[in-house]
Amino acid sequence: MGLGYLKIQASTGDGALPVEGAKVIIKDDTGNVIYQLTTDENGKTEEVSLFAPDKNHTLDPNDSGPFYSLFEVHVIYEKKYITKIIKGVQVFDTIHTILPVSMLPLPEGSPQLVEVIEIPPPAIQDTTPRHQINGTDMLPTFTQPGTSMNEMPSQITPFALREVVIPDYITVHLGAPTAYARNVRVKFADYIKNVASSEIYPTWPQSSLEANIYAQISFALNRVFTEWYRSRGFNFDITSSTAVDQAFVDGREIFENISVIVDNIFNSFIRRPGRLEPFFAQFCSGTTVTCPGLSQWGTVTLSNQGMTPIQILRRYYPNDVMIVTSNNIRRNN
Repeated sequence: MGLGYLKIQASTGDGALPVEGAKVIIKDDTGNVIYQLTTDENGKTEEVSLFAPDKNHTLDPNDSGPFYSLFEVHVIYEKKYITKIIKGVQVFDTIHTILPVSMLPLPEGSPQLVEVIEIPPPAIQDTTPRHQINGTDMLPTFTQPGTSMNEMPSQITPFALREVVIPDYITVHLGAPTAYARNVRVKFADYIKNVASSEIYPTWPQSSLEANIYAQISFALNRVFTEWYRSRGFNFDITSSTAVDQAFVDGREIFENISVIVDNIFNSFIRRPGRLEPFFAQFCSGTTVTCPGLSQWGTVTLSNQGMTPIQILRRYYPNDVMIVTSNNIRRNN
């Protein structure tokens, strides 16, 4: 048994204003109260330590776990904000975790309302096939003489921007493309932090984490660059469906080591020589699900062999891919 660490950060106004004086209750998976805390003037609680399974469980694809501990967090500010309950908060051994909580004002005259968020297991545990490279079966059919949607090369789409830009914000559809679901507008770096925290284990070696995050960034930027969804009449840039895109969980916790990596490389992506577009970096677990792209579990093995992120990426993608950085950031997307 090891220790993980958790801090709650409450804010309102799309994260612009901290919520001071909110009551925070942390319960274990049996409902026992572990901590009762209060947010400070910055909307933050103190960091608390929590028991978590030894991280070695997360480093072996054949291990049956448990991989992390689960907790339930209640954030309460009666008569002013809607109460938030976040279930399934994951705490990993040795990892510092931040749970950002967006507090919505309570409508005037309303009884105390409660919003519940349930965080699913990491996508690395999912057994659902990922049809990223031709996962457009849920989209309206694009027709071109002699070409069906499934025959289209992954790097070619009917519309594309003229230059690669790093969006300040990205709009995520919280479901399959044609499913009725909310759209959320998220800062691009925060989106990538969420994706990485939702896809893989934060306990993995540094090179493994970086290789996965470069793939996630490149995947998202390819969707933005090609206007994959917007060119087909949708009002979003990407979905949270792993059947066609990559995992995103609105309201989930973020792992601090992943956050640091993303802050350093969010504007870097994979590209092939002579091509403008970010590489369509397909990936999957490599164990429960296989695909002609990056094996998430395989990156752990290669990292342990001393490979760098670019060496890992070239093992799964064409061996001429390179990592490029763009300072062309589009504001007010």
